[in-house]
Amino acid sequence: METITISSKGQIVIPTKIRKQFGLKKGEKLIIKVEDRNIKLIPKTVDITTLVGSVKPVFTKEEVRKKIREMRENW
Repeated sequence: METITISSKGQIVIPTKIRKQFGLKKGEKLIIKVEDRNIKLIPKTVDITTLVGSVKPVFTKEEVRKKIREMRENW
């Protein structure tokens, strides 16, 4: 169990060991959840819609359509 201190601004530092264990990086968002008398910090997962357009397509739209037609014909 780790002990942390709350700063005068209400900030805390997550120990390196825990950041590494959960793969937390600088600027990453966490969700804070209160359950009974416990405080949970939960890594915010990436919304997949934010990734749209971030990867170069492997196939063109026409190549995909052609492949779908071929698969339907052979089915």
